[in-house]
Amino acid sequence: MPLAVVRMYLGWAYLGNRLLSATVEHEETGWSDGQVWVKTAEILERDRLLGSFTVKPVLSELKYTLISLGAGLCLCVVLLLNVDGITEKGSPYKVIDKHVERDVPGVHDDESARSFEPDAFRGEPSSL
Repeated sequence: MPLAVVRMYLGWAYLGNRLLSATVEHEETGWSDGQVWVKTAEILERDRLLGSFTVKPVLSELKYTLISLGAGLCLCVVLLLNVDGITEKGSPYKVIDKHVERDVPGVHDDESARSFEPDAFRGEPSSL
């Protein structure tokens, strides 16, 4: 989504620059036969009106959208980085020595490992 908005912004900005400029560069087949066309006063006035009343409002809306998307992305990153340290009473996650220990029922733990591989835990005391 943000890349599509950036692409739209760049396209509208290019169009606005061509409309507001007094000259237009034109190339037919390649870099060697380029020409610079100077707009007449009537065409320049018409293009500047179009640029001011059509292109500039779209550019301002796209700029607002990009800023909103960037702020939302930053907020999501901050929340994602901070969610690992959040613990509530009754949460399946416990913070022990700045490491997260997951005590989720049904997930692998020492007791279930002892029941499936008793030979691997010979000599260690059982907590069962």
